[in-house]
Amino acid sequence: MELTKEQFEAIVAKLGTEAAKVVAKEMETASTKIKESVSKETISKEDFEGLKKAQEEGLKKINEICEKQGTSINEILASMSTKGTKEKSIADCLKYSEDELKQIYNNRSGVKYFMINVGTDGKFKMTPFDPTQKAAGPHSTTANVGGAGNTSSIAQSIDAATLLRLGAQSPIVSQYRNTPWILDLINLQNAGFDLPFAMWYEEQAKQGSSSTVAEGATKPQVQYAYTLKTATYKKEAMLIGFSEEFSLDFARLQDDILGKGRVDLVNRINSAILANVITNAQAFNSAVAFKQGVVVPNGNDFDAIAALAAQVDSNTFGAIANTAVMSTFKKYRMGITKSTTGEYIDRPSVLDNLAFVGNPDLTADQLIVGDFKQYNAILRGGLIVRVGYNGTDFAQNMFSTVIEQYYYDYISALRVPAIVKGPDFATVKTAITT
Repeated sequence: MELTKEQFEAIVAKLGTEAAKVVAKEMETASTKIKESVSKETISKEDFEGLKKAQEEGLKKINEICEKQGTSINEILASMSTKGTKEKSIADCLKYSEDELKQIYNNRSGVKYFMINVGTDGKFKMTPFDPTQKAAGPHSTTANVGGAGNTSSIAQSIDAATLLRLGAQSPIVSQYRNTPWILDLINLQNAGFDLPFAMWYEEQAKQGSSSTVAEGATKPQVQYAYTLKTATYKKEAMLIGFSEEFSLDFARLQDDILGKGRVDLVNRINSAILANVITNAQAFNSAVAFKQGVVVPNGNDFDAIAALAAQVDSNTFGAIANTAVMSTFKKYRMGITKSTTGEYIDRPSVLDNLAFVGNPDLTADQLIVGDFKQYNAILRGGLIVRVGYNGTDFAQNMFSTVIEQYYYDYISALRVPAIVKGPDFATVKTAITT
């Protein structure tokens, strides 16, 4: 019994190449012994028993190989039989399917599928084909693993809403946010919610003055005056709407949104107060006094800061500036100031008392120097959070959350000279070097 190429390929498909070779060798050995025995006119009892024993041993080896590969001889024989009958000429295949084709013709309905391929002999062959049947492939999470046409062993059919809810407990990566940095520099106070306005007395120019009085002379009269000043409150607020489904399914995101809302609202107050600080700051106007008749040679950014700090010191009779505010990039650019020969130049000691604060809220060349504690902000009560229905929220299964903060901010006109704006480095350097 010799194996054809098609039969050997069928064994390979079931057992693998190495095991198939062993099976082929055993079958070839058995076939050779059968031929030798048949060629003799008579077979002795000893030869018959030897042949029988050899066939049994070969069959036993084949069975062991099959068991290891998880198949059986019958399955191999079936595969070999199928392999042998699959490849037919087009005429033979049509003849083989004659009964089915006649039935389709007589019924005037139905269809029979065939597939044409090039056979092992190089000629066209045709085999019956069932498009609904597919050979099993390996278990995998994607398609076409192990061969084209193999499907994935796992798939998903999750609707969009459920897919979003699957990520409800995922970690949250937040955007970078600024801090309320100007509130750390100014005079920030907390007051009760019952404070209806901010109020303070502002001293006015006095009338009269003291003088040196001779014995028996009349002493000069001096009168002091004050003006009562007030500032009305402002309100920073935002409204955030939620659907009931979002609140139910994404509680963590809802908490995160409300937390970010509070941060963003305070940062917005910070930005509004910064704008007011800049508006109320005194413009640099002491270039002539600072030069003392001699221009500043090789003026740099440190010189510009020193000029503004000197104006603050002079305006306040020694209540010196404590902070120089600039952009973030400007702060770092100043930190790498070099001499003409490449050595780093540090700030002069006259600026040691100044904190250099850089923040993206300021433009590239903007400069403000002063005692920022002279600017006042009062938070009226704490942050207020209100939850309720807005407009058609109730009908639409929604609700709204309001976050708001009442506050005051002001600077006395008498304290304005304590904060000086450049408005920028370039303007100040031009003024003190020309």
